[in-house]
Amino acid sequence: MPGRAILGDRNAELIEAIALVQTDVDRVLEAMRRLPRGRKPYYTLRRKDITTMAPVERAARFLYLNRYCFNGLFRTNLRGEFNVPYGRQKNRVTIDEALLIRGAQQLRSAFVIQADFEDTIRYAGKNDFVYLDPPYVEDEGNGFTEYGPDSFGIKDLTRFSETLKRLNAIGAKFLVSYADTSSARKMLETWNVRRVWTRRNIAGFAQKRRGVYELLATNI
Repeated sequence: MPGRAILGDRNAELIEAIALVQTDVDRVLEAMRRLPRGRKPYYTLRRKDITTMAPVERAARFLYLNRYCFNGLFRTNLRGEFNVPYGRQKNRVTIDEALLIRGAQQLRSAFVIQADFEDTIRYAGKNDFVYLDPPYVEDEGNGFTEYGPDSFGIKDLTRFSETLKRLNAIGAKFLVSYADTSSARKMLETWNVRRVWTRRNIAGFAQKRRGVYELLATNI
């Protein structure tokens, strides 16, 4: 059963695109093939009023912009509008249609929702496995908010900690990945925690992508 999204809600385009790939990937691909490539067409499409477009066209637009944008980022402004610039040398990049079709096949058994994490985990039951990867709060008062307004922040850590306790109480198994910070260590100290070395690949420029320590915490 695909998720539902109302235009104007934050991340609505993402949820709608997933739902259309899930249920009608052939029409989404057909719409994508009609879209011209290049910097100028990219910005023309990015500026287009999505309320004037059919759902399949919006899904194609979302996937197209994400494929040809800078570094494959998903980021919106305060109005919820996609605002990532065009990626350099993207004219030679193509859409991997076979990959999208395989993704659609995998999504057919998935239920996709758009909700706060506390609402989402209410679907979990005994013996379910839950993976949680919230936006990282690097330190006190400095939440990671670049990819959208009102993102997960320091104020949400207590709620998140209580969510883990509820998952454990109902018999669900969970794994959390999080930045190695003093706040995170305190939040996760109840569980089995492992410190791991990983590489941050999301930075816009390769020279700024660095190795860091992160935390993996589980009740297993």
